Amino acid sequence: MKARTLLMIFILIILNRVTWAETKVKIARASGEVKIRRGVEEIWHPASAGIRLDEIDSILTGEGAGVVLETPDGKTFELGSNSILDIADLRRISERELFLFLMSEKINQIEPRQEKTKLRIGNVNVVHGELKSDFQNTSKSVNELWIFEKNGAKALFAQDYTTNAVLKLKKILLKYPNLNDCGEIHSYLGKAFEKLNKPGQAIGAYQTAIKRSAEACSLNSQLWLNEAESALKRLNRQ
Repeated sequence: MKARTLLMIFILIILNRVTWAETKVKIARASGEVKIRRGVEEIWHPASAGIRLDEIDSILTGEGAGVVLETPDGKTFELGSNSILDIADLRRISERELFLFLMSEKINQIEPRQEKTKLRIGNVNVVHGELKSDFQNTSKSVNELWIFEKNGAKALFAQDYTTNAVLKLKKILLKYPNLNDCGEIHSYLGKAFEKLNKPGQAIGAYQTAIKRSAEACSLNSQLWLNEAESALKRLNRQ
C-alpha cells in the first residue's frame, strides 16, 4: 500500500510538471545580493533581471535583498531577503497532490512488519551541498539554513501558494528533525490548513506549536504561543 501511494504521488507530479516545465521562470527584477544555483551544482552564481530558471534550479537572497519572479502563467512572485526557494516550489500543488503526500506521510509513520526483504523506495529530490555564508566560503549553521527555507515557505503562504507552503513546511520538518523552532513552523502549518478549510489538521498543528513553544524556548516564542492558543479557541468554538 505504501509503495502504491508513493507511486501515485510520483506519477501525478511528473504529469503536471511536463506542461509546467515547458516555460521557464524569469527573474523580472532583482535588488541586492541575489544568487542562483543550477540543477545539481554546488556553486551559487550572481543573478540579475532577465535570467530564466528551470524548475530544478534554486534562488537565494541575502540580507536586504529581494527578487521578483515571473512564473509561466504570467504572474509574479516576490521573494524577500534571507530566503531560499527551489523553482519547483512555484509549480502550484493541487489539494489532491497534497492529500496524497500527507497520506504517504502517515503511512510512513506506521511501524513496518517484520519481513525478510524490505522494499526500499528512492528519494527523487535533488540533494545539494550546504548553503555558504556570503554565498561562497564559510558554512552556515543549521539554524541559519532552516530560517532561509522557512522564509521561502512564508513567501509561498503570503502569496496564496497555500498547498505549496504546507508541502514546503513539511519538508523542512523532515529535513531538520531536531529543529527547535519554538513552534513557528507548526504555527504556519496551522494557518495554512485553516486557509485550506481543514480545521482538524489545523488544530493538530496548533497543538504541536503550543507544545514546542513550551519546550525550553525564549520569550520570543510567546508570539507563536499566543497565535496558536487564540486559533485553537476560535476553532473549538466552531
